[in-house]
Amino acid sequence: MNSASSLDSELINKIALDFTHATGLAVVVVNIHGEEISEHFNFTQFCKKMRENPELYARCKMSDRCGGLEASKDNKPCIYRCHAGLTDFSIPLIIAGHLVGFVLCGQVRVINDESIGPIQSVDQQWQNNLELLKAFESIPLVDYSKVMASADLLKLIVDNCIKKHINFIVINDSTSAEPEMTKSTTVYDAKIKKALRYIDSHFSEELRLEDVSAHVYLSPYYFSKLFKKQLGMGFNSYVTQQRMNNAKQMLQYSDWSIASIARNLGFSQTSYFCKVFRQTFQVTPQMYRETQVSDDLVS
Repeated sequence: MNSASSLDSELINKIALDFTHATGLAVVVVNIHGEEISEHFNFTQFCKKMRENPELYARCKMSDRCGGLEASKDNKPCIYRCHAGLTDFSIPLIIAGHLVGFVLCGQVRVINDESIGPIQSVDQQWQNNLELLKAFESIPLVDYSKVMASADLLKLIVDNCIKKHINFIVINDSTSAEPEMTKSTTVYDAKIKKALRYIDSHFSEELRLEDVSAHVYLSPYYFSKLFKKQLGMGFNSYVTQQRMNNAKQMLQYSDWSIASIARNLGFSQTSYFCKVFRQTFQVTPQMYRETQVSDDLVS
């Protein structure tokens, strides 16, 4: 299956550009980590300047990721306020059953937006920067009904144009799969990469070695040996490491509760998530979050 980084095709860019011309809203496609994988369409000067600051950009990516994850829960648009106070909405990209990214739209100030909740608490610190404040105030106001209509329209476009195009690519890729008995290292590398993409897009679910090995058409025993040889660690250790690294980012840059973070990283019990986090970093999730907040205040 194609990775999310390859979704910025000519067709998708044209659809996004036409949508921005029709609505006046900003559009970008991001992967499941909130990292931008398409061109920027109609980005506001405010958002461009925010992304020039590494710390503020990290909060932008986390807002995008949290908004996308909320949208993916029900596979419908999620309208939310970003950390800077602008209104955005997210459309999940679920291809062949896998969450591969999100289409994000917005970057507007909204009238009659009482029902829109922040995906993170609104960060006021950037308002000390007069250049950013001036850029923010220059963003036009739009009515909430326009945002809702645009979100519904973009969902239709994603479902009926973009997904069908990407599914066609996926089908073409799968028909040219390598023979299973070939002993080429390249084939094995491709299978491990496919497994890593699967793991990356299924963090919120139970990840079993048997399921991932079946996804790449290898026996659990052989997949386990191959995985450890190429990654330098076992399957379970790798999954735990990736989940813990994601947990640190979400604790630092989002305001989600620890229970919500645990659920979105595939832990059915918050207590077990806290135990694993403490074993990994020698600190509890709450202590880690408080430390990061204290460091931000000092800096």
